[in-house]
Amino acid sequence: MAGTTWCAIGRAELRIRNVAGGVGLGESGMRTQVLIAYCTRSGSTAEVAEAIGKTLRETGLVVEVKSIAEVDAIAPGTEVVLGAALYIGHLPKEFHQFLNRFEAELGKVRPWVFVLGPTERERKQFAAAEEQARKELGKHPSLHPADMRVLGGKFDPASLKLAFPMKLIMKVPGNPLRKVPATDIRDWEWIHRWAGAIAEEIAARMCVSPMIR
Repeated sequence: MAGTTWCAIGRAELRIRNVAGGVGLGESGMRTQVLIAYCTRSGSTAEVAEAIGKTLRETGLVVEVKSIAEVDAIAPGTEVVLGAALYIGHLPKEFHQFLNRFEAELGKVRPWVFVLGPTERERKQFAAAEEQARKELGKHPSLHPADMRVLGGKFDPASLKLAFPMKLIMKVPGNPLRKVPATDIRDWEWIHRWAGAIAEEIAARMCVSPMIR
């Protein structure tokens, strides 16, 4: 059933009509959706993606949260949030393949990107992870993120799903990684606030859309 919400920027207010099946702009019925596409190996990135999706839905947006393997297409006008984690300083191969596959579509939008990185609360680690993340994303010159954030990550040796040969290396007796304790420094309150800021920017984009009459 259709309802009505209001979009306000400064002193101006524009109505956004919620059309069954999507969020419409004014009377045009133009749908605006948000796709959150993530790449995960142990589930921690997926959990962050779902948390962001939950916050966006609470603002009235229509959101799809999918692993990159589940994304068949990116419809025109879709806002995009991308998520992945750094593994030994690199983004997963399948994440790069996804960016290449949808290069044209992603080149027409300014997606938000979050990257899970350090598992310890040290500034040097976060600075190094951000530098590496930007270098990895820089391999895709047509990608122009609206924002890119490196988040604290989660490390749990028991839940790691590693590809060969890393999987074999982890089983080697004496491997120091086997002795690293499980840790989780994902800041859920900060993630919620960041998602809220994304929702506000999406609302602002909708308000200034030339499709609104």
